[in-house]
Amino acid sequence: MMVAAVISVLAIGCAKEEGDNSIVTLPRDKFIGTWTVNSHGTVSGDLTWDMIIEAGPADEPSKVVLKNFDETGNDKSVNALVSGSALTIPDTTIGSVTVQGTGSINGATLTLDYTSTDSQTDVVHATAHK
Repeated sequence: MMVAAVISVLAIGCAKEEGDNSIVTLPRDKFIGTWTVNSHGTVSGDLTWDMIIEAGPADEPSKVVLKNFDETGNDKSVNALVSGSALTIPDTTIGSVTVQGTGSINGATLTLDYTSTDSQTDVVHATAHK
């Protein structure tokens, strides 16, 4: 009887807790990765390039960082905010170019609509896949 009691206590003590939240998935996680982008701009025409999306700071769980956005180079980045499956790119200046726009993800397809303005405004529609 004593052995049964000890085994019961050990089994209860080692049981996994219900509702374990050790794995947290943030809405931004589905955006993170390397994307091949196909775009069409009113000024730039048809372009294809790779863009890397990384998580923003841990204390800003809705922020992502887009590297090589609008084919500006991997050393340049644009911050964006994620809300559910939507992405918002606030006015951001990269060198002499100002970009801003929106995006959304549906399955494995990321769609971006943005403007890129320097001496002219390029209105761009792009789709991207991982």
